[in-house]
Amino acid sequence: MIQVIHRAFDIMELCAKNRDRELTLSEIADKLELNHGTCANIIKTMITRNYIEQLGYKKGYRLGPMISQLAGNASLKLEIIQAAKPPMEQLVDELNETCLIGIMRKSDNKRVVLHQVHSNQDIVVRTAIEKEIYNTTTGRVILAYIAENELEKVIQKHGLPTLSVWPEADTREKLDQELARIRHDGFAFQKTPTHIVGLAVPVFRADVVIAGLSIYMPEMRFAESMKELAVSCLIEAGRQIDIRLNSNILDV
Repeated sequence: MIQVIHRAFDIMELCAKNRDRELTLSEIADKLELNHGTCANIIKTMITRNYIEQLGYKKGYRLGPMISQLAGNASLKLEIIQAAKPPMEQLVDELNETCLIGIMRKSDNKRVVLHQVHSNQDIVVRTAIEKEIYNTTTGRVILAYIAENELEKVIQKHGLPTLSVWPEADTREKLDQELARIRHDGFAFQKTPTHIVGLAVPVFRADVVIAGLSIYMPEMRFAESMKELAVSCLIEAGRQIDIRLNSNILDV
């Protein structure tokens, strides 16, 4: 066992038990029977990672914002999955194509799949759990609906799409045009070099986009009649998820 990790958890648990007040370094060290210098070093590291925060010079310590962020993210993910499951299963029943719901992880510009329902086709499209957000329909539809300042942060941190990933959006002007087109259409469309077609619609809670709902299929199954049906069914499934998210109709 790595002792310093146990000590870090002990500090967080002690602060959690005393949420109504701040704890001094001496209190933390004495209650946990730690050397004061060792305790100070551990807390210093935890402060840099936002798991513990100090209210001011020589002031007390309490749980940091990262604790709430982790708990909040986990709760939101579960809420999205619970809201999405029935509409996604219905969507796959109607189209018999792979369906997934994913979110944007801002730290590394990845689309992360939260839940996926596969078709029973002989040829089934499968996608990576994590994938560059520019290179997925889910990611593109999320980017189209996020706030302008959030989009700026993504571009500043991760750059623009490369020509090989999204050739229609490799400059800022072209990217803005592509995102505007997605908003106008109400869905994102992508055809990959490996002949996979993807469609995605945004998922909202309180008018803020929080996820993207997608279907994927081989290009050979994407006839014009399929496109009309797929877009219609996908938009309706997204609408049902929005309703469930915003009215808390969840299957627990």
